[in-house]
Amino acid sequence: MDDKQSKTAFIGLSQALTGIAGSLLVPQFDSMNILQTIYDGFVNNAGPYAAQVILERFVSLRDQGLSDDEIAGRILADADNGPVAASLTKLWLLGNWYPLGSQSNPVVISSNAYIQGWAWKIAQAHPMGYSELEPGSWAEPPPPLGDYITPTPQS
Repeated sequence: MDDKQSKTAFIGLSQALTGIAGSLLVPQFDSMNILQTIYDGFVNNAGPYAAQVILERFVSLRDQGLSDDEIAGRILADADNGPVAASLTKLWLLGNWYPLGSQSNPVVISSNAYIQGWAWKIAQAHPMGYSELEPGSWAEPPPPLGDYITPTPQS
């Protein structure tokens, strides 16, 4: 898998794991270069071999025609790929890499990754000390959550 294929698979895997559309994870205008930051944080912390294995597993499942939810379920349930997938999900949401199987001692990937973490958008908030919103914007209703993710219907 070449670099372009790896990044395409990475975006697809990230969409499956987070429930956030790949087009939102990787906006057309990415002034903070978040895709490259998150991708590099993933490969450097998971390790190139583990990163390649999970991306190849994603491609295999996608090629079988499975939905994002089915792919995420199978990858998260896998003993080898599950911890990598969980850490990748946390990386997108929180901007930090949590060592495999750990809930503590995260690795800070970059300040931009933290600022752009999806947890802030999903919570319709912003990190302390940083906001792209204008003063007084708190008086307006936040954008609908559907602008960021498509909630999975509960059965």
